[in-house]
Amino acid sequence: MARLKVGICGYGGLGRVHAGTLVGMDDADIVAVCDINPKKLLPVEIKFNIEQSGPVFDIRKCRTYTDFRKMLKKEKLDAVVTALPTNVHAKIAIMAMKEGISVFSEKPMALNVRECDKMIKARDDNNVQLQIGQCLRFWPDYEMLKKAITEKTYGDLKSLTMTRIGGYCTWGDPDWFNDGKLSGGAILDLHLHDVDWVQHALGLPKSLIAAGSRGQTGAIDDVTAVWQYDDFIVTIRGSWMYQTFSMSFQAFFENASMDYGMHPDTALRIKGKGDKDFTKIELPSKENGYCREIRYFLDCVSGKIKNTVCTAESTKESVGLVMLENKSISKQKWMKLGNFN
Repeated sequence: MARLKVGICGYGGLGRVHAGTLVGMDDADIVAVCDINPKKLLPVEIKFNIEQSGPVFDIRKCRTYTDFRKMLKKEKLDAVVTALPTNVHAKIAIMAMKEGISVFSEKPMALNVRECDKMIKARDDNNVQLQIGQCLRFWPDYEMLKKAITEKTYGDLKSLTMTRIGGYCTWGDPDWFNDGKLSGGAILDLHLHDVDWVQHALGLPKSLIAAGSRGQTGAIDDVTAVWQYDDFIVTIRGSWMYQTFSMSFQAFFENASMDYGMHPDTALRIKGKGDKDFTKIELPSKENGYCREIRYFLDCVSGKIKNTVCTAESTKESVGLVMLENKSISKQKWMKLGNFN
């Protein structure tokens, strides 16, 4: 099969992470990169606060554009990988899909459910692939947690706490990250990661309640949510009011406790009943979630597999759940789950 021709739109922090990942793929070539800021298209290194595992991509080996429409017109692309401000996710993805191009779009899917629906319609109308960059679904440590819950390795899950905290953006493009009208604030940009993983792994809760406060973005930048299931609760904590980035979870089962990201040893660990100490869990994959989600997307585009792990319908639900949490914060009450349309 011919190698897939891929374009990248948005060449900031995550755009460069995805470029490094794509360089390591044996069935795809980056043929074009687009960014409205010509300075970002220069072959210089930038610093950002997320893990990288791929090789360095030499942008001089492909064509560059500052106009996305021009790139779509001149290049014959099989797929586009976008890493853009949230407020244009839907617009750019739909533009590409209307040209018959499959799209990998960074999370969150969009600013609201209505835009998510438009993206899904464009996918269906043009018979292309659409995947959102919900990398935790592909993160080995979180996959091991999901496996333990599903297979009841340590008995039934009794309680789960997920935490994701950091500071306001200084490493990427603060102009849009720190504007709640463009990013949705920490509740949609940061907290969404754990919201998405919980509904992916556990399904929708019966009800939820959330408390939060507005920060410098003007949106909810600090949030604590409690989701009620039949036999357990999940607490999800997110904030941009911390000084350094940290992500973690603590899961309590009938017969053991599992945690990840806890200092001073952030490895995935388990402690069974009667055990004196925690022991580390060996991970089946050394690749991080960024690499594995792109690999999955390319396999879907090439027709090797069907997307069952990260469908657009399910990532739309995650946006809907954040909107429901926002509503709960505003009304200061428990919210029952309904239709997100």
